[in-house]
Amino acid sequence: MHIELPYGKGVLPLDVPDKNLLDVVVPKEFIQPRQPELMIKEALHDPLGTDRLSEVCPGETVAIVIDDYTRPCPTKMLLPPVLEELKVAGVSDLDICIIVATGTHTPPSPDVIKELVGDKISRNYMIISNDAVNGQHVNVGKTKRGNDIEVLKEYVEADFKILLGDIEYHYFAGYGGTRKSILPGISSKNSIQRNHSLLFEKHSCMGVLKENPIHQEMNEAMHLAGCDFVLNVVQNSHHRIVGAWAGKPELVMDVGAKLVDTMYKREIQESPDIVITAANGYPHDINLYQAMKALHTACQIVKPHGIVILVAECPEGHGNQLYIDWLKKYKTSQEIQKALNKNFIIGAHKAYYHRIAVENHPVIFVSEMNTPDVEHLFKFKKEKTPNEALTKAFTLSNQQSRVLVVPQGTTTFLTIKN
Repeated sequence: MHIELPYGKGVLPLDVPDKNLLDVVVPKEFIQPRQPELMIKEALHDPLGTDRLSEVCPGETVAIVIDDYTRPCPTKMLLPPVLEELKVAGVSDLDICIIVATGTHTPPSPDVIKELVGDKISRNYMIISNDAVNGQHVNVGKTKRGNDIEVLKEYVEADFKILLGDIEYHYFAGYGGTRKSILPGISSKNSIQRNHSLLFEKHSCMGVLKENPIHQEMNEAMHLAGCDFVLNVVQNSHHRIVGAWAGKPELVMDVGAKLVDTMYKREIQESPDIVITAANGYPHDINLYQAMKALHTACQIVKPHGIVILVAECPEGHGNQLYIDWLKKYKTSQEIQKALNKNFIIGAHKAYYHRIAVENHPVIFVSEMNTPDVEHLFKFKKEKTPNEALTKAFTLSNQQSRVLVVPQGTTTFLTIKN
C-alpha cells in the first residue's frame, strides 16, 4: 500500500507490503461546523452549570487568564466576547487584569502579547505575565499530597476569576485546558515542580483524567485558588475550532475531553511489531523536542522491544538545550528519574521519555538531522527515507512483521483493544 507521510511542509512516500500492513490509523477529525465567533457566542450565552457571565459577574475586579505563546489557543477570538459580557455586567476596563499563563516559560515581550491578544486589547487593558521565579505568589493552601500551592497574587486578589484556554491531549496531565491555566499556568516554580514530579506515577499519562495524580492535584489547585467561569475550545489539527463551551470548569473539561477522544483516540486490535509514525509535519516536526510526542505515543502500543520508525524533518535540530544537556549528563532513564525526583526541571522530562524509548525499542529516524548526535547521543538508527527505514526494520525484526502506520503521530492517541 502506498502512503504519504507528513514531513515538514511536504510529504514523503512510504510503501508497505499488504501482507505486513496491520492498519493506517488517522484521526477522525471534524471540520468547523460553523463560524467560530458564533460558536463562542453560543457557548457564552448558554454556559454549563451556571448563568451567563454578564449575569453572574458582580461588576468588581476581574482576572482573566489566557494561554501563552507555546499553546495554539485562539485567544484573539475568545477575549473580545468575554470582555463584551463583562461590559454588560458593568465591569470597568480599568478593573480587568489579563494574565498570561506562562508557567515556567519566559514571560512574553510586548510584541508577543500584542500578537496574542490583538493591538486594541493590548493597548486598552492591563496585561501581566506569570513569572514563576520572581513573581509575587500567594500560598492558597496545601493539596492532599502536601504540595503548597502558590498562585500569582493578582489572580488570587481578584473578585471574579475567569480562565480561557483550549482542551487537547497532554503528555502527563491527560489533557490541557481549564485547571492547567492555574497550575502550572500562574503558579510558582516550586508548586509547578512538585506537581510535575508526579509524572513518574502509573496513571500520569495522555488521555487519563480520573486516576491521574497530576490532574487531581491541578484540580485541587484550581479550587484552592478559585475559578468562577471558564471558556475553552477544542480545535482540529488545522487549528479550526470544532467545539466551544463555557461555564463550570469540570463540566467544560468533561465535554471537551470527550470531543478530543472522538476525534483523536484510536483503538487498534493488536500490538504491532513495527510502528511507523510521522510527527504531523510542520510545525509539530520543527525540532526533535516537539517530535518526541509522536515517538512517545508509538512506544505505548508497539510490542515489547518492537521497532519504531520516527519520521520528522526537524529543520531546527534538537530544539531544546536543556533536553540535550540532560541526555549528555545522564546515560539511563533511572539516572534521570533519580535526578528529577531531587529537583524537577521542566524540559528535562523529555530526556527521561527519550531514554525510556531507546532503552526499550530500536528507533529508526528519518530526518534532515545528520549530526553525529543522532546515533551517538540520541541512540537512533538513521535512514534517508521511510522505505529504507522499513527495509532496515524488516532486517532487525523479520519479513512477516506486522506494521502499523500513524501519519499524524503527534495528535493521534493510540490504545490497544482489551
